[in-house]
Amino acid sequence: MRRAGFGPKVSAAMRPGAKITVAAACMGWLLSAVDIVLLILFQRQVAEGLGVDPQTVRISIGVGLLGSALGGVALAQLGDRIGRVSALAWSVALYSLATGGMGLAPNVGTLMALRFVAGVGTGGEWSVGFALIAEAWPRGGRGRVGGVVAAMFNVGTFLAIGLYQSGIGWRWSFGLMALPALGVMWLRRVVPESPVWLALQEARREGRVPPELEASIRRPPLVAVLHGPLLGVTVRATLVFTLMNFAFYALSTVFINYLQHDPAGGGLGLSPRDEMPFQLAMTLAAMVGVVTAGALSDVWGRRRTFTAYCVAGAIGFSWLHSLTAGAAPGGGAPPGLLAAFAVVCAAFGINGIMGVLAPELYPTHLRATGPGLCQNLGKGIGGMAGPPVAGALVPVLGFPLVLALPGVLFVALALLIWTLPKVGGREVRPVEGAEYLDRT
Repeated sequence: MRRAGFGPKVSAAMRPGAKITVAAACMGWLLSAVDIVLLILFQRQVAEGLGVDPQTVRISIGVGLLGSALGGVALAQLGDRIGRVSALAWSVALYSLATGGMGLAPNVGTLMALRFVAGVGTGGEWSVGFALIAEAWPRGGRGRVGGVVAAMFNVGTFLAIGLYQSGIGWRWSFGLMALPALGVMWLRRVVPESPVWLALQEARREGRVPPELEASIRRPPLVAVLHGPLLGVTVRATLVFTLMNFAFYALSTVFINYLQHDPAGGGLGLSPRDEMPFQLAMTLAAMVGVVTAGALSDVWGRRRTFTAYCVAGAIGFSWLHSLTAGAAPGGGAPPGLLAAFAVVCAAFGINGIMGVLAPELYPTHLRATGPGLCQNLGKGIGGMAGPPVAGALVPVLGFPLVLALPGVLFVALALLIWTLPKVGGREVRPVEGAEYLDRT
């Protein structure tokens, strides 16, 4: 019997439609960022428009994260069952129409329901989009392309800021987000289905799939990623995503609070105008970090590059601590604070590495479900726990120590990444089981 992982092969050369596939994934990431960031920017205006407390609108942001966790699992399974492009089209349609509908929301209950549906769409888009890239782009440049796709989130953030600053208001800004749903027709007509996924379906029809692999394919995808040797991979990858998201959301919320908080309470008390350089640094440094991390992972390897960025991040957080601990109350931002903040934001380029590594950890019949479960469960746990935990620690430990804590998580991530199989940059094939994970 042919060993799983060495079955029918799809050429590693540039596959037909690869560039248009990447363009579709880029647009998906860009638009999903607009969907997420708009509500964060307009939260006060939405609260006033619906006659509720701003905290109620903030809760709807968390509702979106819950929807994202569900979508990342449900739509990712569709990507493995009915095809990557079909599932991607459903994802785009869901978050576009739901976000557009938020512009017509008559009350906060409707807003939350639509925010949940939009979250389902954004969660599915990540999982299916990166599975498509892994199967459409040659392995030698997969990291570079994955980094570019992940950076589209930052481009989408700029677009959301543009809508926010345009003066057209929150209802029109959300309403315009219904337009991408029209692109679903283009998506289904122009973007080719994954040749690797199609080859697997053909191999199954012709009976060329080994019995043990066919048994795995027949299981519900969510069950299969928690079965056999894949269970350990799924648990460890989920832990990586959880720590990454906890560190990011803890840093972003506490640091912004540190900039705005009254000097008497340990903050800097900066005006919105004085905060702007830090906001720009966060977006630009993160964009540069994710692009360069993805490209370097093709040269140095996924795990080695991930570790290097984690070390840089740990150093950046230590620097951040030393600057904030020595800042004089009411003395404005200490020299070097912007540079230290840019370093830690760039270190989150590890997101780009995990975007391409996660699909490489799973066989073809689970390449959307596995990463979808790990990333979205990690985002749900880490993203929702990070802000309240970090916020509760500030009165006890103070801003400097709390801002240093993500550095400890980066050290843990640098070690944890080496517990994942060495499969980064591998060539994906239609017929493969979990046995390829043994080739470390």
